[in-house]
Amino acid sequence: MTLLLLHGPAKTASRKKLIELKQKFDPNNVVVFEEGSDLATILTNLQSSSLFNEERLIIVENPPDEFVSNFPLSPSPLTLILWFDHEVDTKKWPQFKPLFFPEAKEVSVFPFLDLLAGKDNKAFLEMQKLKNAGFDIYYLLTMIFYLLRSLAVTPKTAPPFVKDKLQRQRRGFSLDKISQLYKDMLDIDFKIKSGLLEKPQAEFLLVLKFLGH
Repeated sequence: MTLLLLHGPAKTASRKKLIELKQKFDPNNVVVFEEGSDLATILTNLQSSSLFNEERLIIVENPPDEFVSNFPLSPSPLTLILWFDHEVDTKKWPQFKPLFFPEAKEVSVFPFLDLLAGKDNKAFLEMQKLKNAGFDIYYLLTMIFYLLRSLAVTPKTAPPFVKDKLQRQRRGFSLDKISQLYKDMLDIDFKIKSGLLEKPQAEFLLVLKFLGH
């Protein structure tokens, strides 16, 4: 049983690491419990095993303090990741290997998304900045999917300034255009994983699609 604890104020960087870890597992063997999930349900899932005894990944986001004194040892191969959107006292979680993400190292992906939504050529430069900071194309695609979903339907939990920004950005995108871009990104993702596109080509193409070429 592998136990990891990701925490710190640099949420973008820690989310990036979380995505990298998830990609090592079969999606059918990954379970994510968001903040506020029922503790009993989480504990029951931890005690279960996969059908073919394959290694599972369970991610618990911002778990309650009582979780640490209740989680059972799994009878099957398991990686358990606790993800926090803030710094925590790791002494409360002595069994877990901590990975800390300080604010000083934060490089935000949101300026890149804003440039894409604005159909601005500067998106190429911003993408290079993200690549230099260690962000790969799979993370960029994940966040682009997030952007497109937000353009289609504003997240209920979005703060007012984000809702206002999305309303402005949405003027440049019809639902048909959003749908087509989503299909384009899925196609790029498939071609990368199938070896039909090199990553540099894919990076160039995904920005180009937003610019309307």
